[in-house]
Amino acid sequence: MLRTAFATLLVAQAAVPSARASAEDACADRDVCASDEASLLQTKATRRAGSLQASSGGAPSRQQLKAARARAEALEPQELRDPEEMQRPFKLKLQETYLPTPWIGGGFWTRGYGSIPGPTMRIKPGEKLEIEFENDLGPGPGYETCDISLAELGQAMNPSLICALNSSNLHTHGLHVGGEGDGDNILRLAKPGEKMKYVIPVPKNHMGGTHWYHPHVHHATAAQAGGGAHGALIVDDPEDYLPSEVASMPEKLMFLSLVNIAKCMRLEAWGLLKRKSETTDQVLWKNDAYPGWKWTEENEKELEDTIEPELVVNGQFRPKMTLDESKWYRLRMVFASIEQRVEVWLADGGLGAANCEFQLIGKDGVYLHEAPRPIQRIHLSSGSRADVAVQCDCTWRANGPTCGAKVMFRSVWQPMKAMGNVVTMSETVAEMMTLEVKRDQGASPAEPIEPFEVRRPCYLADLRTAVVPRANHHELNLPMISPLVVQFDGHGEVWSHKGPPALANLPVGEVQEWEMTGMQFHPFHLHVNNYQITRIFGDEYYMPGDWHDTMLPAGTNTATVRLSMDRHIGTMIAHCHILEHEDNGMMAWFNIVGEEGTLDAQAQKLDPTCYNGAYPGPVVAGDPGAHPTRAPRRPRPGRWGR
Repeated sequence: MLRTAFATLLVAQAAVPSARASAEDACADRDVCASDEASLLQTKATRRAGSLQASSGGAPSRQQLKAARARAEALEPQELRDPEEMQRPFKLKLQETYLPTPWIGGGFWTRGYGSIPGPTMRIKPGEKLEIEFENDLGPGPGYETCDISLAELGQAMNPSLICALNSSNLHTHGLHVGGEGDGDNILRLAKPGEKMKYVIPVPKNHMGGTHWYHPHVHHATAAQAGGGAHGALIVDDPEDYLPSEVASMPEKLMFLSLVNIAKCMRLEAWGLLKRKSETTDQVLWKNDAYPGWKWTEENEKELEDTIEPELVVNGQFRPKMTLDESKWYRLRMVFASIEQRVEVWLADGGLGAANCEFQLIGKDGVYLHEAPRPIQRIHLSSGSRADVAVQCDCTWRANGPTCGAKVMFRSVWQPMKAMGNVVTMSETVAEMMTLEVKRDQGASPAEPIEPFEVRRPCYLADLRTAVVPRANHHELNLPMISPLVVQFDGHGEVWSHKGPPALANLPVGEVQEWEMTGMQFHPFHLHVNNYQITRIFGDEYYMPGDWHDTMLPAGTNTATVRLSMDRHIGTMIAHCHILEHEDNGMMAWFNIVGEEGTLDAQAQKLDPTCYNGAYPGPVVAGDPGAHPTRAPRRPRPGRWGR
């Protein structure tokens, strides 16, 4: 029998918090507070698509859902909107936030930062990232209600594992920063109504890149981060860091949120569970077009069968992105989900189609050692990022002032290896967005991006030829099914809400080499330090030399990685980034020991041009270890569309 001892919600939570009430007043006639007329028309049509057929008795029927989706898909795609860019001082408020769901009608109130995604934060290397964080959620069961035995952790998901839904904190996912004190410390906690100040020194030599932020409260991460509480965090490149043709590309931020309504409704119900057969009144993850609809044990299977996960871009359902023909753009892609991974690709074109191409320049906030890399599909696991250049030409078949292309996605729930083959347990294939290309008859074909290498900070020096002491060779295993635990050299414990002992003490300033298994089933995420793939086979996206902080290869279950234990001491968290698995105890920590600020002594031997302070400028002839930053120009492949 499951052991649960959750307190009943306070009366104050049964009433909608003031933030939600004021938002409803302001949006009474606009549904999602659309700021432009086109979006207003779309959201009103969306409401009609659901509410005209809304049933006061509970869940929508399959016919209602089919009609709502047909109406949503028939609407004219709206231009992709940029998330708000937050100005300093950074003030972040976690609050009830509205998520429109036009593909089923109406929308849901969930946890977020006022919009989905939340506002974008931008910082520069060497700055202090200071964030005033406020938890403005209503009262709810806190950690004192998390009565979880070790026997329940690390096994099958069950209601007792999900609790403390309205307590929160912040994690700066991807930053090379310390995990102690007021920094990127996931052990801090703000209860409803409380505030916290984060002061996170960003190293002067931090590489520019694409990252994100989200809550990281154990037993509530899936419900919060997977339910809409997330936003982009960008470290700007120093001046003259990139070749001019790359630095001058217009940027498009694409925050991809995989909305798993069935999962979010279940997590909300579980988090409010008092006894196995009794729940409190549910405030969040209720659809305003179907007010009687909520998760129950009896309707769980039907809910999962009828409501597939949907990928929204910057909170929008199937938007369009307008591009100029024969012009390169930089896409900063961030992916957030509870558990699924996605593949993104350009659909084959028909009449009026655009001929587009993707070129990969960075992953998880780190530039490739040799960029760009042509790719057909972008593979993203929960928490991953990709920096991709895209350009499109209109083919001879296109008529009129524009041509277009469809961007598709495939979401996959936990691939696993069986008898040498990759088996997927469920998947969704659908359109993600449209690229609308403004035709220019006089435009010359876009020049290919010349191969380039960036001057690297020493913590990202290429480690493939590094000397690794025997004592620093280890094995890390993520068991495929059970127990859900991170194992290091054969041992490991599930993470209760009080935390287990450290897996190991690791010396700062040295290189580690880990033989990893199990990450085909569990996306492996590491805080504080990035890791570099040194050996991997059978995967088309993850390559030797690539750097990651989150990794889920589809083609193999084993890899060798190396990491430089650069400058930061103390807690380094490691966990599966399937957020339910993390909440279930598949998380651990390493204790980095030594003197704070100790640098990797090998780095400048491996790469004499690497730097530990502020960016010194591009490598020039005569510098120690100078190497060409440009390879000879490649011939442009034949293009039949011009």
